[in-house]
Amino acid sequence: MLFSTKKLAVWAVTGVVAFGGMAAMAAGPQARALREKEERRDKAEAERDRKHDKNDHPEVWVAIKQLRDAREQIVKSKHEKERYKSAALAAIDAALTECEALMARD
Repeated sequence: MLFSTKKLAVWAVTGVVAFGGMAAMAAGPQARALREKEERRDKAEAERDRKHDKNDHPEVWVAIKQLRDAREQIVKSKHEKERYKSAALAAIDAALTECEALMARD
């Protein structure tokens, strides 16, 4: 027998390493450009998914929802004095603006 099992295994591993290395070297800049393009696409997709994910910072989203509900109740309220009502609405609007800006930055 010309090749023993050990020699065959060594030649197989050497061939895989050699051809793998040559393929990586041959692809060079094109492979890097393709990989960078895929990474940018994946990053943009992850950013889009995260932007619409309400599970990210759930406490802040709950606070925003509660502020919106409170604002709606105050607007509909008939028993509040107008000067307190307008001050409360202004404070809620400021808090909503700040929370929404925080979530837009994140």
